[in-house]
Order: sequence, then structure tokens, then C-alpha cells
Amino acid sequence: MGHRISRLLDETASTLAGVLHRRSPPNPNTLHQLEQFHGHTPAELMPEPRLPERVDIRPRWRNAEFLCEDLSFASPHEPISDHFRRRHEAEYQANATVHVQWIRHLARPELPTLIYLHSWMQPDFKWEERNMLPGLARKLGMHVARMQLPYHGKRRPKGSLFHGEYFWTADLVRTIEAIRQTVVDARALIGWLDSTGQGPVGMSGASLGGMMTLTTACVEPKLAFAISIAAHLDLPSVMLEASLLTRFRRELATFGWGPEHVGDYLRELGFQELKPAIPKDRILLIAGKYDRILRPERLKALWTRWEEPHLAWFEGGHVEMFRYLRGPVREMRTFIDGLGLDANAASQGPVVRVASDAAARPASGEPGAVQAPDPDTKSLWA
Repeated sequence: MGHRISRLLDETASTLAGVLHRRSPPNPNTLHQLEQFHGHTPAELMPEPRLPERVDIRPRWRNAEFLCEDLSFASPHEPISDHFRRRHEAEYQANATVHVQWIRHLARPELPTLIYLHSWMQPDFKWEERNMLPGLARKLGMHVARMQLPYHGKRRPKGSLFHGEYFWTADLVRTIEAIRQTVVDARALIGWLDSTGQGPVGMSGASLGGMMTLTTACVEPKLAFAISIAAHLDLPSVMLEASLLTRFRRELATFGWGPEHVGDYLRELGFQELKPAIPKDRILLIAGKYDRILRPERLKALWTRWEEPHLAWFEGGHVEMFRYLRGPVREMRTFIDGLGLDANAASQGPVVRVASDAAARPASGEPGAVQAPDPDTKSLWA
């Protein structure tokens, strides 16, 4: 019974997503530009960026327990494709700025930080900001920094029909550049948090956010840990199996490519053989047993190839990852507690205060932080 419900929910979500994608205009065929990525290793494609020269911090709300702020800085991503660089500068200006919702414990500034990456096509939910993220911060005993993925949220370009419309499409140059940009932006955020005394810094994500978390863990050795939820890294199989990507498959077929061509190309770039840059005991893979979008057998294959890091299952499908939130969060807490990050944070010495930390002081001319009521998270986290 549970298996059938999980399948129905995943197929319904895919159908609804398909309605949006059918309204999206045709994507350009950029296969002839893919040669510009050749000759680069994954580490070169997703390099460690310089620290942001300027990070703007603006208050959102605070209560007796938490301070929530907006961080923003210029994306350090530099497109490899010259043609796409010109397109990005002309058409996607909103995507050139990284936006982060930063939720911190007021009474415990020394706590480590979790960077959280959301799922594909996800808008900014008030529920997530006021309930889920504070609940996650409380349960894990960490500060939480939710980074918006390229083409989502405030990074959604003018004219885009929905969040993430331009991230995952048959325009493979833009898709690869979106993956590169996600990882480079995340590495910049990791570096900034570390440099301001907010570490150790770990990372987690759901669905596409989980895929990007695993990819970042393969090039960023400074990560304290990586936790993926409902994700794997077999991109060609996602193309072949995920009903969410029906439009992607059909359009790519008109360009003369199928999943096998994408697999061969990604293998040439080294993406199909990615290995973690952090020890396997600092990786936790969480997934639904009945996931019909990112299949569990693909995660099992990754688990084997990565020499069996921590692995946990919940009784549900892809969409049900939030329905079964308590189980994954308990697994995350047990896993993080075993890493001894609190002791590591204490040994780093005093925390460097950022400008708006003590009283949520805004930039000149900006309104102060709003006093928000305590988020009611008992239904999710009790």
C-alpha cells in the first residue's frame, strides 16, 4: 500500500511539473559548444574561488532564540563557454548574485554551520524559513545557511516562467554551467563562513540540492560533512528515468542526443567517476525506499562505488521526503553528533563577529530586524 501511494505522489508531482515545462519556450541547441569544456578536470571545472570581497548582510527577523539574516555576494562563477558568458551577462543578471538565508542561534554563536541546498523548481516558502529551517537548526544544534540555487528565488531571471526553469534543460551548456556555478558559489560560501569563525561547515541538500551537495563533496576538502536526501549522481539515469525530465529528453532527442550520449560526454569530463574529497565516514546518504524520480538502486550503486559511507532509508518516495522528515533528521543528528563538531568549534577560539550580529543592525538607511514570534515547529520536530 505504501509503495503504491509513494509512486502515485511522485507521478503526480512529475505530471504537474510537466504542465509547467510544456509552457516553457524552446531551448537552443548548444551541443556544438560543449567542446569548450573538454580538457578540464572536475576540479578545474569547479575550482576553489576567491573569498567574496563584499558580503551584504541584511536583517530579516529575530526572536528569543534565532536571528535570521539575508546574505548576498557576487557569484564568483566564470563561464567557460565564451558564448554563454555573453548570454549570461545579457539575459541572466539576477543569477549573478548569490542569496543566502542565514539562521543563527543567538545564545550559542560558537555552533558549527550547516549549508542547506533546496530542491529543483522550489520557490521561497515562508513555511521553510519560519518553520523548517529554525526547526532544523534547533534539532541539529547548528546554524543553518540556506543558499538559493542558480535560477531560483531572487536569482530567477526576468521572464522566467517558474523557479529553476533554466537550470536543468536540453540547453546542455547552460545546464553544465549551472552545475558549475552551484558548486563554485557553495565553495565561496564555505570559505567565507570559515574565514569569519562560523565553522566547521557541513552541507546538506534535498533532491537537486542533494546532488549538488554530493558534487561539492567531491571537490571541497574543507567540508566537515556532506548529507544528501533523496539524491544520487548518476545523471544519465536521471535523464532516462525521471518523469520530471520528459521535456528534457524529447527536446534533446530532436538535437540527436539521448541519455547514452550524455553519459558518454559526462564520462569524458570525469563526472561519472567522481569520488569524495572528504573521508567516507563524513558522508551520510538518506533516501526513500520507493523513490520513483531518483531511484534507490542508483544510490546503492553510488554507495558501493564510494566504499559504503553511512546510508539510511525512509519508508516513502521522493515527494514524501518532507512527510518523513523526523526520521531523516534523527539520522542527521546522530551522524553529526558522532563527528564531534562542537568540540572542533570550541577549539577554533573566539567567533569573529560579523557587522550585524549583536543587534541585527542593518546597513545605513535600511529598516531594522522584525521581531518575529517563535516559529511553531512542534508538529514537525516533536
